[in-house]
Amino acid sequence: MNDENKLVVHPRPFYAWCILILSVLFNAYAYMLQSTPTIDDFTQGSAAHLSGLVYALSGYLYAFTLFQIPMGILIDRFGSRYFPSLGLLLCALGAILLSYSNSNGMIFFSKVIMGCGGAFSFINALKLISNWFQPKRYAFLLGLFIALDNLGIILLKAFYLALKNHIEWRGTTLMFGLGGLIFACVFFFVVKDSPGVQFSIHPPAKKEDLWKNIKQIFNNSQVWVIGITVGLLIGPLFSFEMLWSIPFVSKAYNAPFQIAALLNLLFVFGYGIGAMYFGRASTNLGRRKVFMPWGIGVTLLMMLVILYPPYMGINVTAVCFFVLGFAASTNNLGYVIIHELHVPQVTATAVAVVNTFYALFSAISQALIAVFIQLGSFMEKTGEVSLHNFQLSLIRLPVYVGISLLFSFFIKETFAKQRYSYED
Repeated sequence: MNDENKLVVHPRPFYAWCILILSVLFNAYAYMLQSTPTIDDFTQGSAAHLSGLVYALSGYLYAFTLFQIPMGILIDRFGSRYFPSLGLLLCALGAILLSYSNSNGMIFFSKVIMGCGGAFSFINALKLISNWFQPKRYAFLLGLFIALDNLGIILLKAFYLALKNHIEWRGTTLMFGLGGLIFACVFFFVVKDSPGVQFSIHPPAKKEDLWKNIKQIFNNSQVWVIGITVGLLIGPLFSFEMLWSIPFVSKAYNAPFQIAALLNLLFVFGYGIGAMYFGRASTNLGRRKVFMPWGIGVTLLMMLVILYPPYMGINVTAVCFFVLGFAASTNNLGYVIIHELHVPQVTATAVAVVNTFYALFSAISQALIAVFIQLGSFMEKTGEVSLHNFQLSLIRLPVYVGISLLFSFFIKETFAKQRYSYED
C-alpha cells in the first residue's frame, strides 16, 4: 500500500472476522452438500449402474466447473454480497430438491443447482480476505480459512451422519436445505463487500479498468501453469477423498467403516494444519513456489504407499493419510501466487480460473474411476468392487500427481509481493 494513502482505522475491527467466519461456513456448507449423500447411500456396495449414478452425482462438479469464471467476474464487478447470497440460496434449494429425487435425472438436476450456488463459495471467500485484511496476512489467512473450513466440514458431516441414522438421508438433506435458506438470509444482511473507500487497505482502482485487468489474467501464462498444477493435484485427490477412500481402505486393509472414516478424517486434519503452516512459513521466508514441488513430491510418495502393496497396516497408513493431506496443502500457495500476480480488483476472477482446473479434473477423475471400476466388475463377472479392480482404476491418481509435479517447476516466484499495477 502506498505510504501517502493514509487510512482511518475501521470502527468495527472485529467485523472482518465475522465475515471470514461466515465465508468459512458458506464454503463448508457447499462442500458438504457436494459430498453427501454418498455413493453407498444409493448403491449399498453394488457396482451395478455405478457409472450412471456417479455421472448424476457429478452434476455438482460440472456446474461448478462451468460457472467458476462467470461467477468470479460477477463478484469482481458487483461485489461479494448479492450474488454470493443468491448462490447460498441455490445451494439450499438444490438440497431440498435432492431430498425428493427418485431418478438419476433428478439427482443430476439438483446437483447442478447446488453446483451453480457452490461456485461462489471459495472464490468469494478469497475475495473477501483480500478486501478486508492486509496483503501480508493473505497467505496465512487463506491457510486459516482452509483449516476452519475443514473443521466446519467435519462438524457438518458428523451432524449429517448423526441425523441420517434417525431420519435417513432424504430427511437429513431436506433439513440441511431448509437450514441453508436461513443461512442465506443471514449472509445477505451481515456480509459487506469491503470496509469502504475511507478504510480500504488497497490503493483505489478505476472502475473502467476492470475489463482491461481481467484481460491481463487470460494473457498471463502463469495462470494456466498454476491452474494445471493445482488442478491435477487436488482435483483427483479430493475426488478420491470424497468418494473412494473409505471403500478402498475398507477393502484393502479389511478395516471397518469407522476406521476407514477416521483415516479420511486424518487427511482432512493434515490438509488444514498444512495450509496454515505453509501460509505462514512462505510469508516469513518471502518465497511461495519453493514449497510446492516438495509438497507435491511427498504427496505422490504417500499416494503410492497407500494405494499399492505391500500394505503396511492401519497404523502406518494412518500416518500416511495425515502426511498426504499436510503435503497436498502446498497447493494453496498456488492461489496465493495467483492473487499476488494480479491486482486485487480482479482477485475473484483470477482465483476462479485456477479453480476451474480443479473442478474440471475432479469431475473427469470421478467419471473415469467409476467407468473403470464398473468395467472391471463386468469383466470379473462379479457384482462387487474387488481390490484388484480398485488398484487398476486408481492408478491414474499418482499419474495425475506426477504430471502436476512436472508443471510445478515452471511456476514463477512472487517473493510474497502483491501487485497493484500491470505497468510495473
